[in-house]
Amino acid sequence: MLSYFKSQQPVTVMVFILFFIAFKIPILLAFNILPISDIHNLWGSVGILISNSFILNFLVAQVCLFTQAIWFNYLFHKADYNEVNSMIPALYYTLVTSLIPEFNEFNMFIIIGFFLLLIFQIFLSITTKDSTKLECFNAGFFAGILIIFNLNFVIFIPFLFLIILAIKPFRFNEYLMLLFGLFFPIYIAFSISYIANIQISIKSFFIFPLSIFHFQATALNSINFTLAAGYLLFSFISLRGIMYSTGFKRRKNLNMLIFFFIGMIAIIIFSGNQDETVFSLLFIPVSIFLALLMLRIRKKRLGEILNAIFVLTILTVNIVRIFK
Repeated sequence: MLSYFKSQQPVTVMVFILFFIAFKIPILLAFNILPISDIHNLWGSVGILISNSFILNFLVAQVCLFTQAIWFNYLFHKADYNEVNSMIPALYYTLVTSLIPEFNEFNMFIIIGFFLLLIFQIFLSITTKDSTKLECFNAGFFAGILIIFNLNFVIFIPFLFLIILAIKPFRFNEYLMLLFGLFFPIYIAFSISYIANIQISIKSFFIFPLSIFHFQATALNSINFTLAAGYLLFSFISLRGIMYSTGFKRRKNLNMLIFFFIGMIAIIIFSGNQDETVFSLLFIPVSIFLALLMLRIRKKRLGEILNAIFVLTILTVNIVRIFK
C-alpha cells in the first residue's frame, strides 16, 4: 500500500479519498460526541463548536480535516522535504488525526489547525525571499489571532523569533514587523470589545494558568500514542541523513520544522487545563516526521511492514471503540 501512495496520479488521489472515508467510518459508527476541555480565550472559554448534533459535528470536522490533509500535502512538497510528489504526507496526516476520536470533533483545535497551516506556509515563503517584512507581519498577525483563540499560544512567541532566525539572516526591521503583527489583532480585539461593550477576561489574559499538563488517556488512546511515539523516535534518527546530505533550502525548512515542533511541545507542556485533544497541535510536525520516515526507508518490504503495523493498529483500536 505504501508504494502505491508514493505518486500523485489522479487515481491515487481518488484512492486516498476512499482511504480517508474508510478510516473515519469507525469513528462515525461510535456515534457519540465526547466532551473535551474548554480552551481559554480572550472572552472566556470554548470547546466543542457543534454540540447538539453528532452527524453535523462529525461531517463538518471531516470536511475540515480532509481540507487540511490536502493543504498539508501541498505544503510538504513546497518545503522540498522529498524529491518526488506523493500522497504519503496526506495519508499520514489522516492517520495522525485518527489517533483519538476527540481529534475528529468540530472544536476550536480544528480551527487552530487552519491557522497553524497558514503560519507554516508563511514560514516556507520566508525561506525563499530576501525581503520578508510583509511575511513577518503576516506570521505575527496570525499568531496574534491564535493567542486570542488560545491564551497558551503566548508561549509560542519566542519560537516565532527563533524560527525566523533559523531560516534567514537577522534583520531588525523584520523582527519589528513580526512584533507589530502580534499586537495588531489583539489591539483590534480589545477595540471591538470596548466599542461593542463585550466583557474581556482581563485576569485570565494576563494571569492565565500555566500548570503542567498531566497525560490521562484511556487504554486505547495510550496504545495509539505509544505507537506514534515509537515511530516518531525512529523518524528523529532518520533526520540525520537529511540534515547532512541535502540542499540548503531543505535544511532551513527542517530547522524551521524542529523549532515549530518544540514550540508546540512547550504549549502542550504548560496546558494543564487541557485533555489529550491538545496533542492536535502536533498534527503538522508529527505528520511530516512520520511521512519522512516512510519516504526514506530504502527497503521496500520493511517500509510496507512498518506502514501496515501503523495503519492496522490505529484501525483496529478505532473499531474496538465501537463496541465499548
